[in-house]
Amino acid sequence: MKAPEKPENELQRLAALRATGLLDTPAEERFDRLTRLAKQLFGVETVLISLLDDKSQRFKSCQGADVLETSRDISLCGHAILGDEIFEIPDTLEDERFRDNPLVTGPPYIRFYAAKPVCTAAGYKLGTFCIFDPRPRSLTSGECQALRDFAASVENEIRATGTNVREKIPYAPADGGAPAPDSQEKTQSGTPSARVQAVLDHIIDGIFIIEPDGTIDAVNRAALDMFAYEPHDLIGSKIDILFPSQAATTGPGKDSTDSHWVSRNIGFRHEVSAQTGQGSILETELVVSEFHRGHLRQFICMLRDNSARKAHDKEISHFAFYDPLTQLPNRRLLQDRLEHARLANKRLHSHGALLFIDLDHFKKLNDSAGHHIGDMLLQEVALRIKGCVRDSDTVSRWGGDEFVVVLENLGGDEASAAAFTEMMSEKIRTQVNQPYLLGESREILYKCSPSAGAVLFYDEDKPLEELLKQADMAMYQAKAAGGNQTVFFDPAMDAAVRARSEMEQQLRQALKRQDFRLFYQVQMDADNQATGAEALLRWQHPDIGTVLPASFLPLAEECHLILPIGQWVIEAACTQLALWAEQPQLSHLTLSVNISASQFSDPNFVSLVCNALTTTGADPRRLKLEINEPMEASSLEDIHDKMIAL
Repeated sequence: MKAPEKPENELQRLAALRATGLLDTPAEERFDRLTRLAKQLFGVETVLISLLDDKSQRFKSCQGADVLETSRDISLCGHAILGDEIFEIPDTLEDERFRDNPLVTGPPYIRFYAAKPVCTAAGYKLGTFCIFDPRPRSLTSGECQALRDFAASVENEIRATGTNVREKIPYAPADGGAPAPDSQEKTQSGTPSARVQAVLDHIIDGIFIIEPDGTIDAVNRAALDMFAYEPHDLIGSKIDILFPSQAATTGPGKDSTDSHWVSRNIGFRHEVSAQTGQGSILETELVVSEFHRGHLRQFICMLRDNSARKAHDKEISHFAFYDPLTQLPNRRLLQDRLEHARLANKRLHSHGALLFIDLDHFKKLNDSAGHHIGDMLLQEVALRIKGCVRDSDTVSRWGGDEFVVVLENLGGDEASAAAFTEMMSEKIRTQVNQPYLLGESREILYKCSPSAGAVLFYDEDKPLEELLKQADMAMYQAKAAGGNQTVFFDPAMDAAVRARSEMEQQLRQALKRQDFRLFYQVQMDADNQATGAEALLRWQHPDIGTVLPASFLPLAEECHLILPIGQWVIEAACTQLALWAEQPQLSHLTLSVNISASQFSDPNFVSLVCNALTTTGADPRRLKLEINEPMEASSLEDIHDKMIAL
């Protein structure tokens, strides 16, 4: 394990860290809100806001782990603060710096780690906003930007802490026998002195000094700028003109010293909506402190404009729950909406439906025209699908070229619900089938079609994943039937999928146990003399006996087992040729082996055939390779080169 080095400006960095006042302080909701949101967005087990002290790493906020502090020597964040950008470790076990770190080999078993340094305005790195998980992975470009945004949000909160005036100002007890030092604080006319006003104007938060009845006595420049007023507009007016919603809760006739709403907020931090002189609404953070100087009693209201922070929080929340390309709900929000729809339908004794939609041949557009054109198509399709459904329904982008539609409250009659779902799916299909003009200049005319799977739900308690899986299966049936249509889920589909999955597992086991056999069909010439044979593959299943290739080779193609099975066939055929060569009466025979198109397309195909011939000692002149499937025209050059090499 390699302990992290310390930055060159370590002493200044530590001073800046301690100046924040955040070390050894309790958890705060403003930080916890960010880590909770990040944990959902990134789908990781743990999110931390770490602060790197001299010898320890402390956590201002922690989601997913019960730890408040670790040694700095073993902290991964200690490495992260040495740079300016994101520090990412896709797999700690593959990195010699961390593979024997106790945080990797023991709890929390970190395999993936990523962090963005959190800095002061002067550039001193206080710590990091970091995420980690016990499974290796890598950040996408979108996640990298999100991580930078979260770190920037933490920096904003820390800087806000640094500029805060204390929430409750200490004051000297009133001395009834001593005269109030008005000459120092106020002029004879009752307004603040120039010295006091100068101090107020240098505070970056908005400040109002008000009388017990709510009358504004003084205001600083920051508050005037915040609310777009001039001093004469506010001084002498009631604070209620800035907070009409608060004034309404006080009620008429209640502006007394003890009942004004300001006096009931002393010592607490509140989020309050305020109104500017131009009529716009500001989301503010309000802190009220009581101030005594002699017999004078006043309140100091400190205000901060939270509009930017709230907008930033809203932007992060939108990023967490909406697809950035189409602005549709993403998987996370879809699952929440689907669960809500199921509960509502159950309460109303009504049916709902799920449509799983996939665009036919979308990959060809991406490959031929580029991903930016594919993205344009997805945006257009999203708009068309959304235009087909009701406001109460949900359209979501599941991923890639897949969309999911949730139809709610379709009534208690199953036949009517199915008919409405079919009508809605046909409406979507018709709209998606209309031509598209794509490209910067709309120069590309493109047509596409959707395949959709549909499933109804009523009051079943089956998991959401099961509903999505059933709709997905029905969609693949629609594709298998030629596409551009909708297929409703049938329980027989589920049985077929389970049978397919079981056969796939048995096929993998057969490959391990070498349960395959080659049979040889003799080939005769015109004189009825044997000239060779064709190798015929059979699967000797332990339970059902001999299985013909037509029953398992299509599945082998789908689950990518055709290459290892095909290689076994070539090696077995070459072994048989070598054995025949040792027998004079059989040494002249040739052996034909069928090759699939995917086998021949494998870049390693030529070397695998040559290795089989070399290893077995078979005569290459006796081996025939037969391709009985059509090949892509685009691969003619590759076919030619491989045939010449063979």
